[in-house]
Amino acid sequence: MREVPGGGLGRAAVRRCSCALLLVFCVAAAPAAVPAGTPATAAPHQGQRVLFLNAYDYGRAGVESYTRTYVAAMAAAGLASEDIMVEHLNLNTQGDPALRNEMRDLLLLRYTKMMGRKADLIIAMQQPALDLLLSDLAPLARGVPVLAINTSGKALPAGSPSSIWQQKANVDFAGTLAQAMALFPETKTIVMAVGASEADQALKRNMQQAAQAWQGKVAMRYLDDLTLAQMRAAVAHLPADTLLVAGNVNRDVDGAIATPVQFAAQLARLANVPAFGMYNTNVGKGILGGSILHIEGAAQQVAQMSLAVLAGKAPAAPGALLPPVRPVPMYDWEQLQRWDADFSRLPPHTLFFNRPPQLWHEHRVAVLSAGAVFLAMACMLSALLLQRRRLRRAESDARESEQRFRILVEHAPEAIVVYDLDLDRFIDANSSAQRMLGMSREALLARGPFDLYTGEQPDGLPLGLMMEEHLRRAMLGEPILVERNVRRADGSIFPCEVRLVRLPMEGRRLVRSGIVDISERKHSEQELLGYRDHLEELVQQRTAALSVAVTEAESANRAKSVFLANMSHELRTPLNSVIGFSQMMADSSSMIEEEKHNLAIINRAGHHLLTLINDILELSKIEAGRMQLQAGPVDLNGLLDEVLEMVRMRSGDQGIALRLERSGVPPLVRLDGAKLRQVLLNLLSNALKFIEQGSVTLSLACQADKDGQVALAFAVRDTGSGIAQEDLERIFEPFVQADSAVAQAGTGLGLTISREFVRLMGGELRVESTLGAGSVFHFDLRAPGVQCPAAAPLAPGRVARLPAGQRGRTVLLVDDDDNCRKLLAGLLAPLGFQLQEAAGGAQAQAMLAAQRYDIVLSDWRMPDMDGLALTRWLRAQPALVQPRLVIMTASAFEEEKQEALAAGADGFLRKPIEQEHLFAMLEQQLGVRFQRTAAAPPRVPAAAFDLQQALGQLGAAERQALLESVRALDLRRSAIVLAGVATSLPQLAAHIAAMLEQHQYQPLCALLAQLASEPQGEDA
Repeated sequence: MREVPGGGLGRAAVRRCSCALLLVFCVAAAPAAVPAGTPATAAPHQGQRVLFLNAYDYGRAGVESYTRTYVAAMAAAGLASEDIMVEHLNLNTQGDPALRNEMRDLLLLRYTKMMGRKADLIIAMQQPALDLLLSDLAPLARGVPVLAINTSGKALPAGSPSSIWQQKANVDFAGTLAQAMALFPETKTIVMAVGASEADQALKRNMQQAAQAWQGKVAMRYLDDLTLAQMRAAVAHLPADTLLVAGNVNRDVDGAIATPVQFAAQLARLANVPAFGMYNTNVGKGILGGSILHIEGAAQQVAQMSLAVLAGKAPAAPGALLPPVRPVPMYDWEQLQRWDADFSRLPPHTLFFNRPPQLWHEHRVAVLSAGAVFLAMACMLSALLLQRRRLRRAESDARESEQRFRILVEHAPEAIVVYDLDLDRFIDANSSAQRMLGMSREALLARGPFDLYTGEQPDGLPLGLMMEEHLRRAMLGEPILVERNVRRADGSIFPCEVRLVRLPMEGRRLVRSGIVDISERKHSEQELLGYRDHLEELVQQRTAALSVAVTEAESANRAKSVFLANMSHELRTPLNSVIGFSQMMADSSSMIEEEKHNLAIINRAGHHLLTLINDILELSKIEAGRMQLQAGPVDLNGLLDEVLEMVRMRSGDQGIALRLERSGVPPLVRLDGAKLRQVLLNLLSNALKFIEQGSVTLSLACQADKDGQVALAFAVRDTGSGIAQEDLERIFEPFVQADSAVAQAGTGLGLTISREFVRLMGGELRVESTLGAGSVFHFDLRAPGVQCPAAAPLAPGRVARLPAGQRGRTVLLVDDDDNCRKLLAGLLAPLGFQLQEAAGGAQAQAMLAAQRYDIVLSDWRMPDMDGLALTRWLRAQPALVQPRLVIMTASAFEEEKQEALAAGADGFLRKPIEQEHLFAMLEQQLGVRFQRTAAAPPRVPAAAFDLQQALGQLGAAERQALLESVRALDLRRSAIVLAGVATSLPQLAAHIAAMLEQHQYQPLCALLAQLASEPQGEDA
């Protein structure tokens, strides 16, 4: 028979499998050869002694089993039997003090004096033994570790040794009750057999604590108030729906002594109901079972802790409680059958006594061994068959792999040669190498690397030295990639990449070389270098041009900012005089009504012009990215009502119905109320521009989120003519207006500013429109809700004068505008200030150096020396007494305020200067308090006064002016109008002033609007 290639390897595999199987059998048989009773290697505890103090006397099955198991475990660990000293103290029956003293003296004599040395460890079993050790036998516990087992776990008395560890008795009444109720769910009463001794009562308390979970479900009865005979009689006549739990009975109510284990067995035999116990010594003696304390297992655990203590390892921190022994569910199979209990309701790890023998339980080892033998034989046979199949597959794979490898090598695009370092020549080459180098296979195999490489290489290093280094690194397993100049057979030279890789062949030093022609790549790299140089030149040119453009743009931006600042100053400076003098003249009592009416028109025109200027400046701030939010609590309901009231007169004049729709509006939210008000007012005003009839509706839908945020959906709808498609695409651009005569009023910035304000608040303003059907402007915002509204401060009265003791403060007015100085002098001189004026910064320097002033009010922009230069000069003069200094400017840029304060100014005022702002600044800087006209106390207008009839006596111009001022909440303008009304209708003027002081704006606006025109639609 022909031998199969690789057969020797197959036979070796069979031998290895046979040896492994034999080793498995030896390991399986090894435990059977070792005697069952052979102890493990004992720890070196020879000579150490343990004193075991048992609280009870002889004859108790549980105590004896615990003690016996403990002594056996300690002896197996290497302690001599005479060094394990067990003392039964008989404390449960010992009541004679004289005998107790004799026992104490005997124990002290035996374990301190007669034996020559103390024990190395003391085990105190039960709480009475621990109490005796700490009181009468205290000398034994000095310096000796003590393990107190099955104690109450209560704190030790003061002065007790620190090396005492307690382990509480772990009697699982809760688990026993749960398992009992699972087996017998129809139970109505559970009888607890427990004695009257101190230990028995401690056990009863544990029972009562465990029984709390079943309170109201079953009745609990305790037998500690009966004698032993009465307990037997009571247990023998229990009803059928009752369970018995046999606890410890050491003494009855008359003091009669009982042995708990034996008495529990008596009760179980007498009971005509299922009886549950606490210890494994009771199971199988009439007790059904329960969550049992396994005495022998507990003794083994304490023995392990004892050995650790003897070895110097503390089981826990001094005085700490040791973990209790885990109870085990344990039941008598015969009792379960007797009471027809469903054992499937017990925990899966339950132990059973008296269970009938089964094949698996009786012959488990034999069954497992036979199964293991059969499994091993089947595995060996499978391994042999699998190995033979693998051999055949490996041979076929090897042949296919060799063929594939040859095909891959032969058809590889790179030239491949294999170099033998020991032979110093090539031993293999593919067809690509033959074509690339122009040599036959025989010619290549007769050469080496030095025959192919030229003397000059790209790295410029000696060829021999670098070849030796690269081959050394390749043999160490490092892949090498280098560029080389290679010579063909015809003498031509070309650049190539050479990759060196070690071939793992035992006994030989072989290196595979892969050669790739990179002539085309080198040519492309040269072209790319030329392109890169040209591109760098272009980039430099473009960068220079861009730098010039950026410089020009920055210059243009600076010029724009300077222009806006100058225009703001030039426009707001005359407005300061217009508005200021008109307000000051309004206080005059000598003017006739027509003059006051004309003066109010001048004042309103000034404010309108100021609004147009502010729109342009707002847009410049937005474009410069300097606009910021000023968030605060906002009453959305009040804001919506206020915005509608501002445009109601206009809508009434046009006969347009004004509607308000709102749902789910919270009391307060936190956002920028001023910007939101301006956006809504712009949208409503814009809607009223492009509508001749129909209605304009302002709507707000609110939805509260779980995170405290409120989603706000605003919309302004109109039924006007709509907006053309070409206008929709550019309606938000600055200065763009629709091609209608109505739309040409204003600056064309309202929608632009509104969109930017909405974006700043986190939304997006959108428009939807259809020609002939109207338009809808809508946007969504999110804002946090506010719980408690802030109380609005009451408006103070008008400034009248300074108190006599605060008059005479010196004020220096510095401004190149004579009108501005006259306006300030006209406001401050009547109040009691001493005023001096300077027409520029240079004149102010001389006056400040010659005289002391309390405060300086200086303009910013002045021709010779501006206010900032004057401020810096003044703050740099330590010899001068420094006055307070306030900068005034007609510019509207916020950063200028910060610049002024940084230069040393104490305050900042914008022109046009509002009188209340000026007076508030003086109070803040000088610490004065102006005397104001007393605000009228809140009062309700008299019922007899007919306000609507009295308002009808006013002229149409006065009602219109009063309505506009109240809608704009401009109390100063309202006061100017009322000053003219007071000359002819003083009672009406006083009544309206009282309503304004009580913030009754809406009722007043409603009455004024009703006189102007009747409301249409659903008025909000």
